Amino acid sequence: MRTSHKKHFIRTKASRKGAAFAEQRLIGLIGAGPAVGVTHTAVTMAGYLTGICRRRCAVLEWNDHGAFERLEESCLGKKNSSCRGSFRILDVDYYRNAGTETLVLCKKLRYQEVIVDYGAAAGGNQEEFFRCDRQFLLAGLSEWQTGAFLETAGAWKRAGTGWETLAVFGSEETRKNMEKELGLSIRRVPVSVDAFTVTETVMEFYQQIL
Repeated sequence: MRTSHKKHFIRTKASRKGAAFAEQRLIGLIGAGPAVGVTHTAVTMAGYLTGICRRRCAVLEWNDHGAFERLEESCLGKKNSSCRGSFRILDVDYYRNAGTETLVLCKKLRYQEVIVDYGAAAGGNQEEFFRCDRQFLLAGLSEWQTGAFLETAGAWKRAGTGWETLAVFGSEETRKNMEKELGLSIRRVPVSVDAFTVTETVMEFYQQIL
């Protein structure tokens, strides 16, 4: 079923960290485990950067989950035959099966913001993730996900890398307990039922972190 994407964005002239980036910025999103909201967050973040900040944005699927193919078929009702393996929704370009050559292409096409969905950390994309200008680890805080998060975040903290942590799912009590146990900040991503809709709450959140 096709879905309508004639969404209304809330625009603002508020200052943003991202506004200072005249050149391309690479933003990496990776999950401590599967199904923790990485793709949903990537889509919403792209909507904010494009619809609110007026930045030219691409989102890359650097994993083998196949979510972008399903996204395209659901939203556009077809599979794009473009040689670049890309499609556009609400002024954001999405690239399926991305890799190093896709980054080179994005550089040539002068995107201002490139968001990379690396899937789960166990998928072997950590090296590429740590090369990004901004690095966001999506924590799984549901009872069956905390083990993978503790293992990943604990190892990364010992390595001293400059990543930040976000959480979409899980209780507030668990979030606070994990912050205390790991000694790091875990920002709660506002609930967004529709990944393509940038509400005022979502907008304010991304203004703070980007």
